[in-house]
Amino acid sequence: MIPPVDMVTSDGYDLQFGTNVLGHFFFTKLLLPLMIESAKSSPDRKARVVTTSSGAHMFNTLNFDTFRDGPPRKKTSTSVLYSQSKFVS
Repeated sequence: MIPPVDMVTSDGYDLQFGTNVLGHFFFTKLLLPLMIESAKSSPDRKARVVTTSSGAHMFNTLNFDTFRDGPPRKKTSTSVLYSQSKFVS
């Protein structure tokens, strides 16, 4: 994806972080009621969400100051912002 550095979410987060981290988190949260219900009829009584990422997380470390809009983020390259968004928690 790698959008320009000046693009942020409506809440002021880096767009890459918003898409690859916050978006996946929120989508999983929306799926939870369905997952809980469907687990009841599953043979093992479980439901899962599998989140995958890429190896890009290995190229940089996390800098929490760059997640929200501000001078530290604007001084960060798009490739660093992308690799930070690929960390799997």
